[in-house]
Amino acid sequence: MAYVLEVNNIEKYYGNKSNLTKAIDNISFNVMKGEFVGIMGASGSGKTTLLNCISTIDRVTAGHILVSR
Repeated sequence: MAYVLEVNNIEKYYGNKSNLTKAIDNISFNVMKGEFVGIMGASGSGKTTLLNCISTIDRVTAGHILVSR
């Protein structure tokens, strides 16, 4: 089966050098066709930021996201 989503070593930072916030730090995973995935975590752990990066609402600071058909 093929991957429909590949998330490779993504990072997302907000702010500037004097006030830098890591929202996502080195996350990688793959989703295969037909799979269901749940995103769980504590408040403020980066769930919404992760989904915003996957949907291209936000740009990742580092890493790559590949969405296939």
